[in-house]
Amino acid sequence: MGRTKKRLLTVLFACAPLFAQVNPHQRLKDALVLEQQGHFSEAITVAELLTGSNQLAGVELGRAYLVLGSAYRIKGRFVEAQAAFDSSHRILSGDPANVSDYASALDNYAGLYSEIGQLQIAAPMWIKAFHLREQGGDHAAVGVTLTALAGLALAQSRTHDARQYLKRASDEMKLAPDPSDDDLAVFFETQAWLELAQGHPSPAVAGYQRSLELCRQTRGETNWLVGWEHMLGGKAYAQSGDTKRALADMQQGLAIIDHALGSRNPKYLLAQIAYSQILDRTGSHAAGRTT
Repeated sequence: MGRTKKRLLTVLFACAPLFAQVNPHQRLKDALVLEQQGHFSEAITVAELLTGSNQLAGVELGRAYLVLGSAYRIKGRFVEAQAAFDSSHRILSGDPANVSDYASALDNYAGLYSEIGQLQIAAPMWIKAFHLREQGGDHAAVGVTLTALAGLALAQSRTHDARQYLKRASDEMKLAPDPSDDDLAVFFETQAWLELAQGHPSPAVAGYQRSLELCRQTRGETNWLVGWEHMLGGKAYAQSGDTKRALADMQQGLAIIDHALGSRNPKYLLAQIAYSQILDRTGSHAAGRTT
């Protein structure tokens, strides 16, 4: 975000009564764009103003809480993310006219529970989201949820189930008129994870590279997701025996995540642990500290 836009936001946020006069429907779109572009603090500020303004109701209020929860989650503010997702879930579950939004709320809420290790809670949410999307006939969305279920299966070491979910996800995405690059990136990432779990590092490296290129195209070079793909690719390179490339990729990933989220963010700490594990495995800790 440019300095001029940052100053404008600062003025608007400092003058909440003036900001409240702006069209709330447009502000909801602005919050979504900020979240997608990786400006999570700004997205939180806008979404908090929206959810507390009494200017939105129904599906739009549910979407505002969904944006808020997503931004909180990336910032590592999990308790607040859970509260926001709970509000989104409660609002959207009672709106039969917007089933796709309810499925998105379930998807995101399940993602939070998965991230904090509560897989037994995430699983039924993703399964319910899958059934809702299947009924709606949105092939791309069905593919997204099947990919999430594949990731859940991999986290539970159920590689056979993961393979089946990814096969179904691939079939659904082939039926979609134009799957988004974001959806394809997650699919290729999960496919690479499966290859790695099965002891096939070379195709895993190729899969992570495809996901990385898609993330670069849609998010730019400095988004934290690009850094995360570098970390995943680095782990695959390490398993393939290419230590030099593994360390270089992970160093680049750490730098991007640090710049995007900060060194205290849980995602940066997880990335740092993964990097240290590779250093320990290869006996490269002295070199790693000096780079």
